[in-house]
Amino acid sequence: MPPSFWERDGGMKSILRLFFTVLIITVAFTSTVIPLIPVTGVSDLSTSSKQIVSNAASPASKIDLAGAFTYSVIQQPKGNAGFVSVEADKLTQFSLATRYGSQGFLAHNYLAGASFFNLTVGSQITVTYTDGHSMAYEVQEIRHLQAISPNSPTTNFRDLDHKNAKLTAKALFMQTYGVKDRLVLQTCIAKDKEQSWGRMFIIATPVK
Repeated sequence: MPPSFWERDGGMKSILRLFFTVLIITVAFTSTVIPLIPVTGVSDLSTSSKQIVSNAASPASKIDLAGAFTYSVIQQPKGNAGFVSVEADKLTQFSLATRYGSQGFLAHNYLAGASFFNLTVGSQITVTYTDGHSMAYEVQEIRHLQAISPNSPTTNFRDLDHKNAKLTAKALFMQTYGVKDRLVLQTCIAKDKEQSWGRMFIIATPVK
């Protein structure tokens, strides 16, 4: 009996197994989420023209901050988790937070983010969604951190509220955005003429 196709080329099975193994690993790697902390103290004007792209797709349409400030919400352009709107009356929904079951909203500290500093523990935040329903959240904690490399979304941090303890961007992300059902507002802290010197996080939970 003449040798079969596989017998004639005994290495073909090994090659196919290797191909599919590499394919599976590649898909798994490219779908991995790399946590980052967007820079909310400087603007990237090169991306400002992209703001309208995902505007209609935002699950949140409006946020009211303690009855004193109201902002509309836009989505980040696809694939740009570091994007923050440069429009004064807009908050940007943080796409990576959504993947972890939380809601993150970003604003530059010289625009809408300036109003975040008026919030205190106990302040109420109301989110209105595109389907018309609203949810109320209450501020539970406000965190302040210094960014070691101010303009980097993957910088390490010093926790100013906990004796300058050092944190990686990943650890900070998991402590803030990585907790399900939270609402997190983020802006930058300016100091010594550095607009992005630090980061402030306002953490709220649903009102029950």
